[in-house]
Amino acid sequence: MPEAVNIVKRMYEKREFLVLVFSNLLAQLGITYYVMNKTNNPDISIMPLFVAQILIILLIAFVPMPEFMKFILFGLFSYTFGLSLSRYKQKYSPAALDAAVQGAMSVFGVMLATGVVLTAGGIRLGYKFGAFLFWALLLLIIFRLIFVLGAKMSQVHKLLSFVGVILFAIYVVYDTNVILQRNYNGGFISASMDYYLDILNLYSSLVGSNN
Repeated sequence: MPEAVNIVKRMYEKREFLVLVFSNLLAQLGITYYVMNKTNNPDISIMPLFVAQILIILLIAFVPMPEFMKFILFGLFSYTFGLSLSRYKQKYSPAALDAAVQGAMSVFGVMLATGVVLTAGGIRLGYKFGAFLFWALLLLIIFRLIFVLGAKMSQVHKLLSFVGVILFAIYVVYDTNVILQRNYNGGFISASMDYYLDILNLYSSLVGSNN
């Protein structure tokens, strides 16, 4: 009980920070969703977009700059992600894509609440747990590359997508645990980007599981 009280107190103390985190998250998701729906170019080259996304992440993570500059870069990142995801419209039905959006937001909401409850219960998901998730993600990426370069087996694709859903659902719990404990010194962009990537990867995995 004392731990739960401490978490509630900490959330109250960080209320302005959390409002900024979720406000920015909604804004960036809105940009991605709008661009994804409005883009109708099946010939979009993915590699330049991917390189741009990596560069933006590195700039936000390692280059000192005001939060409003990070917000602008994040917006550009969200725009490029929307362009990348627009390819799904060529392969999947609107109903399947809408179902994936609803599924990703539902999983996010449930796991966000789970992360709050676990943190309130005194559970700390530290560096070792984060390292485990990182290596699990790396293995998933490797298997996906092997699958893309090798034989296109539908069942294997669905299995890897299902594993992706589980992995990124756990990432939401982990990121919530970290956000409620860590002092970001007002850097809400980094926190909201963690959630943004969780949601978009959940979405991509759910789309793939319906293939």
